[in-house]
Amino acid sequence: MNPFDLSGRVAAVTGANTGIGQAIAVALAAAGADVALVGRTPATDTAQQVRALGRRAAIVSADLSTIAPVERVVAETLEALGRLDILVNNAGIIRRADAVDFTEEDWDAVVDTNLKSVFFLSQAAGRHMIAQGRGRIINIASMLTFQGGVRVPSYTASK
Repeated sequence: MNPFDLSGRVAAVTGANTGIGQAIAVALAAAGADVALVGRTPATDTAQQVRALGRRAAIVSADLSTIAPVERVVAETLEALGRLDILVNNAGIIRRADAVDFTEEDWDAVVDTNLKSVFFLSQAAGRHMIAQGRGRIINIASMLTFQGGVRVPSYTASK
């Protein structure tokens, strides 16, 4: 039995266009999962890599700086790929300024994307997962949560 066999499973990965999100999406596909690629920018390169592994890829455009698209992300994933078994909350933003100069606007932008949208997307996916009787939600954190960051206070708080 292969513990990494995800054949027949569907994953949604936020921030799947580049970096860690892209690597996660491709690794899930290599393990056999079909993948919904969620983000502001279409993850066309990631979709090509997923498809090259023989898996299905659906690009789901969503700006997660607000919670407005969270229900649609789940609905489009289900419509395109038929189910949702795994949600990987990877998308995030960072704003830099000295803590004494950090603005409320920058704080809200980071917390809304990195924390609020993560919770409500997890809630929307979780409702579906509970109804189907199974599912996994993975939240990507940051080492800055352990180190702190005088120039990135909202990022460290949100991750």
